[in-house]
Amino acid sequence: MLKLILIALSFLFGILSIRKLRKYDVHEAEPFWKMVAVTIWGGLVSIVISLFLYSVLSSQDVSIHDGAPFSYFFVGFIEELGKLAALFICWPIIRNEMDEPTDGPIYMACVALGFSLIENYFYAAATPMSSPLIAVRLIICTPMHIAFSMMMGLAFFWATKFKGGWGVLLGAYIVAGIYHALYDIFVSYWYLLPGLYLIIKGAYRWMHQLLGYTTAQSPFRTSLSDFVYSFQSPETEPGLECLDCGNPAPKPTYERGRIRIQKCEECGAFACTSKTLYQLVHHYGSIFGKLKKQAKPVSKLRKNLYVLIKGNKFDRRKKVACFDLSTFNDALEEMNRSVITRTEKKWWCVWKCTS
Repeated sequence: MLKLILIALSFLFGILSIRKLRKYDVHEAEPFWKMVAVTIWGGLVSIVISLFLYSVLSSQDVSIHDGAPFSYFFVGFIEELGKLAALFICWPIIRNEMDEPTDGPIYMACVALGFSLIENYFYAAATPMSSPLIAVRLIICTPMHIAFSMMMGLAFFWATKFKGGWGVLLGAYIVAGIYHALYDIFVSYWYLLPGLYLIIKGAYRWMHQLLGYTTAQSPFRTSLSDFVYSFQSPETEPGLECLDCGNPAPKPTYERGRIRIQKCEECGAFACTSKTLYQLVHHYGSIFGKLKKQAKPVSKLRKNLYVLIKGNKFDRRKKVACFDLSTFNDALEEMNRSVITRTEKKWWCVWKCTS
């Protein structure tokens, strides 16, 4: 019974992962049915390819078992190769959708998700519940498979769009294989589990930097000012309290998707919920990860009032934010430039070919 619950949890994490991936694709979301198709088909193909490569190793008397940690490097490189090959095989499904850099990591993550769900099922079926590591594997395996593979997705996008992306693809595959192998080693021995934190932290940091870079480079990205000025006559709706002047009156509302902001007609400031403020930074500033840690108190006298970046402030108790459009927009645009500059100094951008 417990094993069935763990398998169900693994599939639940998979569903939540697809939902989360769509939130990262902020400028032009991929068709949901294609994401599901790549998850299913890519997962099956990657598993078949990996099993074939394992059989080749077995025919050469190469064994992989817990007593030989080095053998997990075979696991890392085989499974990442299986996922990468599956993405190429999924090309007929996704070729018309590959129009921004984020698409590569998103579809690579779908392949990794499908691979992990299938692997988790067979691992749970074959492993006795007495193993203390089964719960750890089933719960954290899926997000790790996704995080390890996403760099290969960006490199895949470059390789299929430009002439100079193949070197990055090779480098991304090697790094993904090493990360995967280290994860398998650390998760296979209970006394190494504390070190697993470093692997997970590094993988997620890498993933968020990657997604920030691809979002900033999207040809569909617009500025926050462009979003506001695209409304000719915004509807007036019940208003949030303006933190600058305290005006609670109905306000012109600018809404699209999950973003909803209002303009205070008394002082000219814009108001939104604190949750929307974070979404604005994700969407227009290309910054992912936990933003709450970046918030700084305005003063000791107003304990609930915080600043995230220039031009804004928010009240944690009221869950309302306020910003000056010009200053906040300039800060978000600077964040995009900073993300691109920092990222393109990294080794995996050396071979990137620009159009």
